[in-house]
Amino acid sequence: MQKEMRKNTWMAGVIVLSLGWLLLYATRTALSSALKEIGDYWGLSEGYLGFLSSSFFVSYMLLQIPSGVLADRFGSRKMIIVGFGVQAVGLLLGVLARNPIQFLMARIFTGAGQATYFACQQAILSFTLPPERRAGGVAVTTAGAGIGSAVGFLLGKFLSAFSLGWKMPFVVLGLLSAAFIFVVLAAVPEPRAKARVSGTPATNSAVQQAERQADRAAGSKTGPGWGFLACLAFSHFLTMYGFYLMLTWLPYYLETVRGLKGGLSAVIPVVMPLIMAPATILWGFAADRRKSRDFVLWIALPVAALATAAIPFMSTPVSLAAVLALYGATGKLVIDPILVSAISENAPAQTRGTTLATFNSAASLAMVIAPSATGLMAQWLGSFDVSFYMAGLFHLIALVSFAQGMRILARSKARDAGVGKQAVAGD
Repeated sequence: MQKEMRKNTWMAGVIVLSLGWLLLYATRTALSSALKEIGDYWGLSEGYLGFLSSSFFVSYMLLQIPSGVLADRFGSRKMIIVGFGVQAVGLLLGVLARNPIQFLMARIFTGAGQATYFACQQAILSFTLPPERRAGGVAVTTAGAGIGSAVGFLLGKFLSAFSLGWKMPFVVLGLLSAAFIFVVLAAVPEPRAKARVSGTPATNSAVQQAERQADRAAGSKTGPGWGFLACLAFSHFLTMYGFYLMLTWLPYYLETVRGLKGGLSAVIPVVMPLIMAPATILWGFAADRRKSRDFVLWIALPVAALATAAIPFMSTPVSLAAVLALYGATGKLVIDPILVSAISENAPAQTRGTTLATFNSAASLAMVIAPSATGLMAQWLGSFDVSFYMAGLFHLIALVSFAQGMRILARSKARDAGVGKQAVAGD
């Protein structure tokens, strides 16, 4: 009975947190899908549109580490609630914007709201998920990002037909973000807050047992060090660059460069996140079953590199959909659970939120750079092709960086094991 209750607790948290990712990514890709309409509405250049997309992630990047520190101090669930409140306000301010500057400021405010989510939800998962279900559980939550990306592409294109035009998707997403706060309050636990309550049954709860297991999984109190974190963060940056190149520019590229008119420019990109959602879950549970996660990246990263670089060569909608499906089966959302699990399991428990936020800062930097760099290169070079080739190469470099990080981790564990043996011998 207790085992069943424990299972229901972590499964409910996983489902709700996946819905959070759905809302976050729908908010991001709704802008991508409406980018051409926004450009036409205010007469904006590709360079400015890229800057508009990147501005969202400036505040997101800058607030990653502060939000992780605040989560360690005040609680992860509280920070998630605050974040979604800020996101709801930012989305609705964007609807009221009367010029591009006001809309840009509203997007920056919305990005600030999203900054709390990654580290906070990962910290909650690391304390509540059973160790043998960690990669699978993280993959399920990450799958919400894939579904959200698809939802955002479609909302941005098809809700624009209503009276508010391209602003309508942001009205819907703002209201849903506000409603999600009550879902978090009802279904997501705050395990660290419970841990502070002394003399109560919480000290023997399933959450506390999971927390102790996470502490043991984290290894030494100091962790494997900054070299390991830097290598995995660099891999995170490189793979996120290609992902956000496509999330922010793919609908615009298909419509203006490849000549796919109407809803087709939004429907074809949907193939990628829809494939990503089940692929992420399948890869995650395969990693848990094999009790080894590295093999996922050795397969996924080279295939994702090939699929990304092949996009400019695809001449028909069917071939474009095929390479996007291939990327969806092996791309960023498949890669993320492996990197995140490696970080969360080897970070000191008392600073896990801060460590995860530091790790995600690298991805946030890619989110800032990729949209602007792509827009500027397209404006200067008159072509988007070089951006796809570069993103493909980045995936291969990410594999090298990941392999180096795992070598650093192995050396750290061997060193800790040697110290432990010496301590036992001394006793």
